[in-house]
Amino acid sequence: MRLYVASAGTGKTHTLVQELLALLHRGVPLRRVAAVTFTRKAAEELRGRIQEEVAHLPSAPWAEEARREAHGAVFTTVHGFMAEALRHTAPLLSLDPDFALLDEPLAEALFLEEVRSLLYLRGLDPGLEGPLLALHRKRSLAEALRPLPEAEGLVALYEEALRGYRRRTREALGPGDLEAQALRLLEHPQALARVVERFPHLLIDEFQDLNPLQGRFFRALEGAGAEVVAVGDPKQSIYLFRNARVEVFRQALAEAAEVRALAQTWRHARAVARLLNRFAERFFPQAERVPVVPVRGEEGRVEVHWVVGEGPLDRKREREAALLAGRLQALAAQGYPFREMAVLVRSRASLPFLERAFRALGVPYALLRGRSFFRRPEVRDVYHALRLALLEGPPGPEERLSLLAFLRGPFVGLDLGRVEEALQAEDPVPLLPPGVRGRLEGLKGLAAFRPLEALKALVREEGFLRRLSRRARANLDALLLLAAEERFPDLEALLDWLRVGAEDPEASELPEGGEGVGLLTVHAAKGLEWPVVAVFDLARHEGGRREPLRVGPDGEVALEGTEGYQTLGSALDRAQAEESLRLLYVALSRARDVLLLTGSASGRPGPWAEALANLGLGPQDQDPLVRRHAMERISPLPPSPPSAASPPPAPYAEHRILPQRFPPVYSPSAYRKGEGEPLALSEALEAEALPEYARALGTLVHYAVARNLDPEDEGAMGALLLQEVALTLAERERQALLEEVRSLLGNYRALLGKALPPLEAREEDYPELPLVLPLGGTVWQGVLDRLYRAGGRWYLDDYKTDREVHPERYRLQLALYLEAVRRAWGVEAEARLVYLRPQRVYPFTPEELREALAELEGAKPPEA
Repeated sequence: MRLYVASAGTGKTHTLVQELLALLHRGVPLRRVAAVTFTRKAAEELRGRIQEEVAHLPSAPWAEEARREAHGAVFTTVHGFMAEALRHTAPLLSLDPDFALLDEPLAEALFLEEVRSLLYLRGLDPGLEGPLLALHRKRSLAEALRPLPEAEGLVALYEEALRGYRRRTREALGPGDLEAQALRLLEHPQALARVVERFPHLLIDEFQDLNPLQGRFFRALEGAGAEVVAVGDPKQSIYLFRNARVEVFRQALAEAAEVRALAQTWRHARAVARLLNRFAERFFPQAERVPVVPVRGEEGRVEVHWVVGEGPLDRKREREAALLAGRLQALAAQGYPFREMAVLVRSRASLPFLERAFRALGVPYALLRGRSFFRRPEVRDVYHALRLALLEGPPGPEERLSLLAFLRGPFVGLDLGRVEEALQAEDPVPLLPPGVRGRLEGLKGLAAFRPLEALKALVREEGFLRRLSRRARANLDALLLLAAEERFPDLEALLDWLRVGAEDPEASELPEGGEGVGLLTVHAAKGLEWPVVAVFDLARHEGGRREPLRVGPDGEVALEGTEGYQTLGSALDRAQAEESLRLLYVALSRARDVLLLTGSASGRPGPWAEALANLGLGPQDQDPLVRRHAMERISPLPPSPPSAASPPPAPYAEHRILPQRFPPVYSPSAYRKGEGEPLALSEALEAEALPEYARALGTLVHYAVARNLDPEDEGAMGALLLQEVALTLAERERQALLEEVRSLLGNYRALLGKALPPLEAREEDYPELPLVLPLGGTVWQGVLDRLYRAGGRWYLDDYKTDREVHPERYRLQLALYLEAVRRAWGVEAEARLVYLRPQRVYPFTPEELREALAELEGAKPPEA
């Protein structure tokens, strides 16, 4: 491995781009390289940089090849690359290569559903749900769990729940499932060799943020022959709560064949760079420091402000916020726009002090990462109402909380004092006013709806919406859009998604609008920079709550209250203390020109205040950077000015979006012409709800035809049964399936050279061609079975395994395919259905297909 040890602002992305260009100059095709980052956004930014670079390469065959491959090259996330590796080796691992990907919230919701079922069936304490979920969230720390005394039962229960979850999601993998399957891949020499053969060169960004399982995966690929180049800054490893461990980077640093340092910073002014070096030299190991050398000539400035004096800490924080607002106004007067400033905090608990001060003093601001979207009051109101839709019998503790929220929230708006006696009862529902009981009965009707329809009905209730602000209504629209991207099997899964989203400390945040000083947490600021950065509330202590269990580096599991818990806790405390310093380093390194640090002196300083004191920058120190401000000499905040009147609505705000015949995104194959109506999208996404045997047959036949498999090739035919769609069938069904696939494939080959042009006679041949076609108010997406050119003519074939011939059912489907080819490639093709059972080819006339499109574009939507 070649490992670059970086510091903030030293050009990690630029280094990866140069490494990739060097590979291209060596003659390595871009398709043999995988570039791995930690976010999709970063991956696409890296792809954009490469596309710019290859566009200016000299005119040579290898450069032309790179230009062609840049758009489709593998620039992806860690989990995206694991998925790519698994798809390449799926048959060897008995996986379906077309497995779906679950995001973490939905994967957790499905795991919780399995946990609850297991606890109910076993008659176990529902309180075990929390420890089991905690264990599930820590599964990336070790390959196998090793329970310490008193944790054996919990680990056994977790492993049973995990098996049930995997049965439930056998055709879909969440992030943790991808990691587990990737480790299985490492145990299969042929699969490992295939991945390395496909991707012999790996470029990995942000290497300091890998978790232990990800680190083992990439080490194994390197051990199998892959050339790995990694870039990272261990001083910026700040995702302990997501299972990242800086030890993964340190192990690579100790074992790397070549280590290079990135020291030149293009970001920081000289004063900021001096403070960063002073900080790194004091707190980080020699091998990780990498003192930065500023390229810019500007001096910049660093100021450390402490509010001192007697008084409660929160009162000092109020004055500290006022002091900071004044300094930002002074910088604005010197020419720094407010929009080029950011204030970073360790915890959201610090934000209210800033908001009050900025409003009172007229400093414009924007919560670039505000309170978790899923924790907003209107979203929580919806959550509680949906919980009550499933209420049966007397409410439990959580359901009682939802009932209270529902009664006092905008759905009912009831004064709880009026129903205090009812709320004291074991079952308060029968004692509530008749109108309220009617509302609760109405909620129960939602349980019969599809999850997304239930959510939509709830957030569109007029009485509820009238009590909400315009901003809150916009948030509910955003909630519907987010929910529409998921696939919830039932209402409980939707509830779990809302709950898990509210608990996620970072990922569930959505940006708020606004222009002015950005207010955000340090975690949210990672990867960003501003000319002016302030770090506020240095006195803030660590947050967080005690965990019900702990997992050690070797998979040790210890429950709270046991000796092992204390032992593991000592190591965790050290790790958290180290990460606290790294988090402060990240905050300091976001500034380009001006860095302001503010804190309130306290007899119990937080870890950041202690760190500055260790640097000689505490409230008692005489360093030129330090300025002390007596609390009583800072003016208290004036009353906040009244809120400005709401701006007039946009001209299009009242525009009514009429219902369409089809959803915004739809599949051509989901439309059943014979029935005259589109399938529900959920059914369309689930392979039209076909029985397992029929679905497996269609999948394997299309797979075999696309790859030109020979039905007499026993090895190729036997390998088909390794695909996951066939694994759930009984052995007798599997053999029948194989014989039917072999028969249909033989029928297809019998058509070649007769009704279909032979493969060798085709000038161009494109099996399984993806399509996206905007038409008739819908974006149609799907896969063409085959498009090819033979004898100068283009043909579009769609294979059918139907037992009966009904071409009229597929007329619209073929018309959409043909229109997509016409628009994308500018070619006219003959569209045909290839019925494999009767060995019949049905060509559609151009008039038939034009008529189908005309009907689609002229069709009226259903009545609203």
